[in-house]
Amino acid sequence: MEELACVRCMSSKFRNPNLVFSFNVCGHTMCANCIEVAFMKGSGPCPKCLIPLRRNGFKLQQFEDASIDVEVETRKKILQDFNKTEDDFESLDDYNDYLIEIEDIIYNLVRNINVIETKERIDQYKKENKEIIMRNRMKSKREEQALDELIEEEKMHTQYKRDEVLRDEAEQRTKKLRVDSELIDSLARSNSDARDIVNTYTHKKEEIPVPKPKPISKPINFTKFSTGVKFNQSSISISIKEGPLFKYEPVSHQLNGPSCPDITQLDSLGYMKYIRRESSQELAGGFLIKTSCLHYVQECVSALYERKTGKV
Repeated sequence: MEELACVRCMSSKFRNPNLVFSFNVCGHTMCANCIEVAFMKGSGPCPKCLIPLRRNGFKLQQFEDASIDVEVETRKKILQDFNKTEDDFESLDDYNDYLIEIEDIIYNLVRNINVIETKERIDQYKKENKEIIMRNRMKSKREEQALDELIEEEKMHTQYKRDEVLRDEAEQRTKKLRVDSELIDSLARSNSDARDIVNTYTHKKEEIPVPKPKPISKPINFTKFSTGVKFNQSSISISIKEGPLFKYEPVSHQLNGPSCPDITQLDSLGYMKYIRRESSQELAGGFLIKTSCLHYVQECVSALYERKTGKV
């Protein structure tokens, strides 16, 4: 893999580990210093491919290969408009063809293949599917808002439980400190044996209950979105039809040859004499060497009685 370097000054991370690289639509990488100098007026050509670029079009490079960043950004941009779901199509094949079309468009834009025709294709799609695009955008926005609400609610629930634990622990420490203070006062004022006094207050400290998690006073509902649809549940009811129970039927083989011995007869007839035994790993996986031996015998005698008639 080639070393990551700026296309203008040829500086690399090896020479300067503190360099920050950014990329633009052409996919060529430039360091932050060269971007400041080459695009002082806000726009200018790429130093390598001379494609017109804008300064605000540069984005921080996340991958070592800038082409991956370009593909990620292109994919995000395309999927904002090509946002149909499987429900928008009459069949699964139509939906799969639609996904293939998206990948072709992304590939052409990233690889600079038929860019003008591809952009015209995108514009035509936007005109023909304007209502569907806006509807799916609103739907996606509502789902994101519902997910944000769910995450925020879960954070509040976690914070509430954490605060409960901290309050219980603080209360337990306060009780223990109170017992220690009473122990010191008793040792200073009482004439009893110090060991008996210490043992008494030690038992008191041990009797202090350990804080246990309490149920929250106000239950938080994590099962529904703000739209009322249950989380991880489809809004379309699915009817399941019960079919007949499975009934096992032995497999019958048409060999067109002499009858084969049963699997229990392989040892007595000498078929297993020159075949290795199963290893412990094979036995653990459910593999039986007798089954393979029986299959080999069936293959050997299969079609021995078959005659060619010359007819097709």
